[in-house]
Amino acid sequence: MINCSCKPNFNLAEKTATKLLLLQNNLSLRIDVKLLKYNKNVIFDTFQSYSNLVGVSLLEFSENGVLNDGCVVDLGHTKLILYDAYNNNQERLNFTLAHEVGHIYLDHKKDGPIEEVEANFFAAQLLMPEIAILELSKRLDVLDYFTLYMLFNVTMPAAQKRIDTISRKYRYNNGYDEQQLLHKFKDEIERVCNLI
Repeated sequence: MINCSCKPNFNLAEKTATKLLLLQNNLSLRIDVKLLKYNKNVIFDTFQSYSNLVGVSLLEFSENGVLNDGCVVDLGHTKLILYDAYNNNQERLNFTLAHEVGHIYLDHKKDGPIEEVEANFFAAQLLMPEIAILELSKRLDVLDYFTLYMLFNVTMPAAQKRIDTISRKYRYNNGYDEQQLLHKFKDEIERVCNLI
């Protein structure tokens, strides 16, 4: 009998992103995915550079003539994350890279709808950790999507989605890992609260 999960594993995505954040030495609320420390062999390059290097047409990375936001190329022990060099929206690019890292860390073997949702949830936790949002919300009395957008390195729609998702949760993760993560963000949260 095949055990088929028919819905996204949000808990796994959140815990996996939290574990990756715990590997970091210095954390800022404005996380740059390319600068994170990884315990897997992850490298970043552009579609354009990779295409030139290996002689592959850019059309292989596009749908209907439009270049994809990003993708993972499995090179065996190394995972190569490719992205568009001409994507000038740094917040969107950062989320795309976090999404692709999610595919790697969640060991996705395909790009189905469930895997896409899990990778998005991973990216949201990686860039906007729930425990940090809850602490900021408590300290600032309120936290709206515009404030989230300003504090974290994300797009306005990503901030809105994260606020909506967290406000619908009936139970928050507040275990040992989350407390350790909150401790890593302590100075940054204190700094932000003193500025606002």
